[in-house]
Amino acid sequence: MEARSHWLKTLGGQGRPLPAEWIAGAPERLTVTWFPRRPRMARGDRLVYYAAGWQCIFAAGEVASDGPLPEGSPTNPTRWPWSVRVHLHLCVPDLTFAPPLDAIGVPARSLSQHSHIRITAEHYRRAVEALADAARP
Repeated sequence: MEARSHWLKTLGGQGRPLPAEWIAGAPERLTVTWFPRRPRMARGDRLVYYAAGWQCIFAAGEVASDGPLPEGSPTNPTRWPWSVRVHLHLCVPDLTFAPPLDAIGVPARSLSQHSHIRITAEHYRRAVEALADAARP
């Protein structure tokens, strides 16, 4: 299925950064992500994950559910009542080695106060290249 839209999804924040080894503390992040409001995402849309406190990108994949699900986060369902299932294609398991956000040409200020923003196919392509480069020895 061809991607309909491309998204940059924020995880963590300045006051609550993700741990460097983000998968170890919450392996469910490999298969689901949560939102404060119903996102306009559909199966096949592409996602890039952004660690706000680190100002880096660390994963890329696609929406695997048929759209947003009214399934809240197990840790805070009131704040994060919506979710989408995801299939990650690439991820950097340690944020210390993840590429910076500016590698894809998106300014960090565009994410201010947003859990996710729409990006271009070109931004997504750059993210995949930067993540693949980070995985090379």
